[in-house]
Amino acid sequence: MRFKVLLIMLLVTNISFSQSTSESVIDNSNYYKFFQPIKGHSMNWLRASDAIPVIIDELIKNNIPYYTIEVGNLIKIDDTTRLVVTISFKKNNKEYGIVYEPIHGTPLNLHDRDFMETPSKEGFIETEIDINGNSNFMLVKPLPPNIFLIKQTCYWFQFDNKGTVYKVNKDVIESILRQDIKKYLSKMQ
Repeated sequence: MRFKVLLIMLLVTNISFSQSTSESVIDNSNYYKFFQPIKGHSMNWLRASDAIPVIIDELIKNNIPYYTIEVGNLIKIDDTTRLVVTISFKKNNKEYGIVYEPIHGTPLNLHDRDFMETPSKEGFIETEIDINGNSNFMLVKPLPPNIFLIKQTCYWFQFDNKGTVYKVNKDVIESILRQDIKKYLSKMQ
């Protein structure tokens, strides 16, 4: 009888721990579920100045030669379309780039990440500001297949000044960005 009770307890404990472990791992497939609707919290997003060093570091960690990495290149897509690529680099003597879209909003929407699965349908709005402060907009759609889009709106995190521990903090969201960069790199030939 004791053996049966011990066996049942071990089975229940094993199931409990395995469920809590899988549910507590935050990654790029589930982090929206970890939003904590706490009154008085603040949200922020990774700005380009936060994201660019993380992206470059992840490129280097994935064997992209550092001397091929550049920031802010203007490329000519066709006779009428130019695009500033946030980060460009070479892999296997092929040119690649990442465009960081600096737009975010609320409410949070998991479907903001859909572009990662169907990048060919996505476009990017390039903004040109002249010396008088006037803006011109140009839609680049579709993006060339060697240019990857990263949307700031997907890289949100929570914080406050009270020291509340949030599940999706800045360190976690930087990890999510790294996972997404690895995913893009895995699609390269």
